[in-house]
Amino acid sequence: MSDDFKSVIKAMSGRFVSKAIHTFDRATIVVVSVCWGAAILMLVFTLYTISLSASTHRAAETAAASEPILPKITRKQIDTRDAKALIDRMQHRYSGMNFTLGNNDNSITVSSTDGAKFHDWVSAVRSVDVSSPKYRWTIKELCVGRCTGALMRAMLLGETVTFEASDPAAKH
Repeated sequence: MSDDFKSVIKAMSGRFVSKAIHTFDRATIVVVSVCWGAAILMLVFTLYTISLSASTHRAAETAAASEPILPKITRKQIDTRDAKALIDRMQHRYSGMNFTLGNNDNSITVSSTDGAKFHDWVSAVRSVDVSSPKYRWTIKELCVGRCTGALMRAMLLGETVTFEASDPAAKH
């Protein structure tokens, strides 16, 4: 056993140990260098990804800011009470015309069976629009001449149109 012990001590001589430590130091330096290189490479990749993300976010915000905010349009039919009040005023003003209120859509029909009252009929149709400016009027039907039940007939549909600013946060 003493020969073995001598060979171990001989193997642990200064030169062999020095060579082993030197080789171990090189391997450690290579491993540590590779680890640091990988960490730096990952850091660079992370910074590049963050930079791309920030520029994309900035571009999206710029595009959203330049997009116009469109208003929300709300349409509502004329109220039955308002339509009846309007018909009563028009009937009083244009006594030779017939004014009726539609059942489903609250449309106002202005009609006449007397061709001599054409000018009054046109004035009555125009007055419906002028006398109630809070409503937007649409001509649903217009007939002069061979109309069903009258010589002249106009069916007007009134509605309120309101505009509201839409919420820009709701888009995103």
